[in-house]
Amino acid sequence: MKNVLCILFLLNLSFCYSQFAIVNDSDGYVNVRSSGEIGNNISDKLDNGLIVYYFEPKGNWANIDYKRNGKQLNGYIYKSKIKFISDFANIPLKLNQVKQVLFDSANVKVKITESAFVKEKHKLQFLKGNSGFLKKIDDLEFLGTDGEIPKRQYKSIEVQINNIKVQIPNEALRNLYEPSLSDSKINYDKINDILYIQSSNGDGAGGYEIIWVIEKKKYKTRIEMSVF
Repeated sequence: MKNVLCILFLLNLSFCYSQFAIVNDSDGYVNVRSSGEIGNNISDKLDNGLIVYYFEPKGNWANIDYKRNGKQLNGYIYKSKIKFISDFANIPLKLNQVKQVLFDSANVKVKITESAFVKEKHKLQFLKGNSGFLKKIDDLEFLGTDGEIPKRQYKSIEVQINNIKVQIPNEALRNLYEPSLSDSKINYDKINDILYIQSSNGDGAGGYEIIWVIEKKKYKTRIEMSVF
């Protein structure tokens, strides 16, 4: 029992450090290394502005996950070479309801809503030989549960920047389940006109981190990270 509690404590401590960040270096890029030390261990190069998921630092090194060609990769970079998304202007939460949250400031407004997942409206594909383990929804791998049928899904994200409405496409919300609306965070890089919308979602082993990027008042991309 003590060992289990210790593991849970260490996991919670790690998640306290974990957050999204962007590469931010005067050279315009940063080298990724396979271990937290200088040596013949450069595994990749990341350009400024690329989003990474930052874990607990080890000395001067940041342990990161990042996406490349749809794959979640891991490595180490100097922790001074990144800027946390949370360092940008925070858009405060003004309304927190069960199925809707509203973030609002002088020039940015974001409303996020969820709805019930109605399984009859979706194509469900279960693992062969295990009818109790859900593998795909609508022919897509999904995030939010560990093989169980989801209960909730994103309904919409409405964004307005300087009174200009930003269209968020349906695919930006596709295959994301069990949202935690109250855990959403909104940050705005006013200088570069980039809005970041992020949240910690999922049920237990189906947990994931998600961030949407809106640049120059146009939807750009989303990045999701599995945390287990």
